[in-house]
Order: sequence, then C-alpha cells, then structure tokens
Amino acid sequence: MPKFDCEVKNAKGEVLKTQIEAESMAKLASMLSDKGFYLIKATAAKEGGGFNISFGGSVSAKELMVFTVQLSTLVGSAIPLVDSVGIMYDQAENPFFKDVLDRVGKDLRSGQPFSTSLRKHPKVFNAIYCNMIEAGEAGGILDKVLMRLAAFSEADSKIRGKVKSALTLPVVQFVLAIGCVVFLLVKIFPNFTKMFKKMKAELPPITKFLIWASDTLREQYVLVIGVLAGVAFGLYTFFKTELGESLLARFVISAPILGPISKKIAISRFARTLCSLLGSGVPILDALRITGSVMGNKVLEEIVGQMAISVQQGKGLASSVKGSKIFPSMVQKMMEVGENSGNLDKMLEKVADFYDQETSEALEGLTSALTPILTVFMGIVIGGIALSVFMPLFSIVQQMK
Repeated sequence: MPKFDCEVKNAKGEVLKTQIEAESMAKLASMLSDKGFYLIKATAAKEGGGFNISFGGSVSAKELMVFTVQLSTLVGSAIPLVDSVGIMYDQAENPFFKDVLDRVGKDLRSGQPFSTSLRKHPKVFNAIYCNMIEAGEAGGILDKVLMRLAAFSEADSKIRGKVKSALTLPVVQFVLAIGCVVFLLVKIFPNFTKMFKKMKAELPPITKFLIWASDTLREQYVLVIGVLAGVAFGLYTFFKTELGESLLARFVISAPILGPISKKIAISRFARTLCSLLGSGVPILDALRITGSVMGNKVLEEIVGQMAISVQQGKGLASSVKGSKIFPSMVQKMMEVGENSGNLDKMLEKVADFYDQETSEALEGLTSALTPILTVFMGIVIGGIALSVFMPLFSIVQQMK
C-alpha cells in the first residue's frame, strides 16, 4: 500500500507531520477526516524511507500503563480482544497512539496474532511486552498475562516516579545555588572590584580569584559557554562509547551514596522483570536475555548475561548468582527456595516487592540528606564570596586608622 508524507491539522489547530499508508490521496483525506484531522498537504513517500512517524511521535510510560491496565480489565471481562482494542482506540487521546491502535485493530481483524501486530511498533511495545503477550497467546492465558503486565507496568511506573521525585528538589536547589553564585559574580561583585582597585587595597588570594572569575564571566561569557558546551558534548560522546558506558556503569553501582540505591533499584527491576516473564510462560533463557537488555546498566547486563550462560550449562538460577557482588545472599536463598518449590516467579515477586520498599526508604533518606547538604553548600559558597569582600574592606579600614 502506498505511503504518504503528510501535514495535518488536529482539532486544536496544531500542525503535525506524519507518514500514513492509504490506497489513494482521496482515501487518505477521508480517513484523516474520520479521525478528526484536516489534511493540509500530502506527497508520496520515498521508497526505503521506512521511518514511520505517526501523529505526536511517542507514547509515554504512563499512557502505556493506563492502556495495559484498561485492556486487561476489558479482556478479563470476556470482551473479545479485537473489540477491546477498538474500545481503547476510541478512548485514546494521543494521535500517535491512536494511529498505532488503529493499525493493531486492523491486523487483528485480518487474523494476525496480537503479539505479531505489537512487534511492528517497537517504539511503543518493547521486548518484554511483546514476549509476554506471545507467551500468553500460546498458553491461552492472555487475560492473566495482561493483568500481570498491568501490575508490572504500575510497579515500574511507581518506582520511576519515586526516583524522579527524590531527585527533583536537590537538582532544583543545586541549579538555584549555581544561578545565585553567577548573579553575585556578574552583578554584585564588580561594584566592590571597582572600589578595591580605586583604593589600591591589598587583596587576599580568594578575592583575586573571584575578581578573575567575575571578569571572565562578564567579558568572556561566549568563551565560557563554548568551553562548558564542549566539555558537556565531549563527556556525552565519551559515555556513548563502550569504554565510557562501562566506566559510568561501574561508577553508578559503586559510588558511596548512589551505589547502594542503584543496586536496590537493579535487583528490584531484575526480579520483577524476570518474574513477569517467567510467570507468563516465557522460557527462562529468553527471559534472562530480555531481562538483561532492560537493566539499563552495562555491568548489570553482563552479569545477567553470565547468568544465562550458567543456566544454559545446566546450573540453577540461584547457583548462577553466587559470588555476584550485586545480589545479596538473601536474594540467592530466596531464588533457591523458589526453584526447589517450583514457585520461582512468586519468590521473585516477593524479592521485587521487598526491594521496591527498600528503594523507597533509601530515596526518602537520600532526599532528607541532600537537602541540608546542599543548603550548607550554598551557605559556604555565598559565605566565601561575602568573606572575600569583607577581608579587603577590613584591610582598608585598618589602613585608614
């Protein structure tokens, strides 16, 4: 079917760019009109473009979570899957997601499996999602898998939200502190600098340094911005390399304050992801491979990869984590009990719940600790600037006496 690069206007008057499949230009305009969009311009897409960006361009984690929860409720109420997807299509407000659900609905009506249709949209449905759906279809337990996916999405979204909340206040405080220092150096300090130069006062090293910093920020601000941007770009590029990514990953899990929290989050994510996949019927080797790919840390990904190799060689999951610096002995023993009792997925769920709670408490403690630390830091910096001003003033007063 031909593809068209389009510019469309939605009900709010916003102009959006997208690529849509349609039999003809007339069918394209009619289809857009039915969805509440007005076609401004359309041209035939070049072959091989393959990069399909629909309205809006993305689906947030929260939107996907809400979709999964509602879909699991509909399917669990014995509403056919194709009708459930149709209901979700009608309720969707995100134009991009609406277009994706429209395509999924068409695939289902043409007889394609749900998982096959979802795999066509990797930007929305990741490997965990698609593999769990595929396992649910194969085992005839799609409703249960959707409920498990919904629980997984809710738990993952909850912990992400807590991490963001814990970091927001310290980051805002740090930015305000930097902004305050820059303001003092650029707007306030120069007034004292003129006075010191006029009276030829003896200046201590800290005052000389701040005069240099103030002059540099005011007179060479383009250079300062360029250097900072260059350093930021250089670090970003370096941490995208294999070496940089590995070094950053090791730092994150071994740093004094950040390390323990990162490990708790990693254990929780590992346990909940593996629990969800195994509980949905995904084979353990595939489950470990997928779990490793979503750990978000190169070192942790390698550890899970080694676990998969050990399991492939015939070892149990609990045996494969022995000696790991990431997984405490408690986690190893709980895995062992789960394997011996045949309830590994349930035991992993308990591990995930435990470390979710541990993470929440650790993040609350981090926020409580960082707030006074940053306040003291800001006080020391501003106090240092004030001291650098008063020391020469005292010297001038002494000379006048």
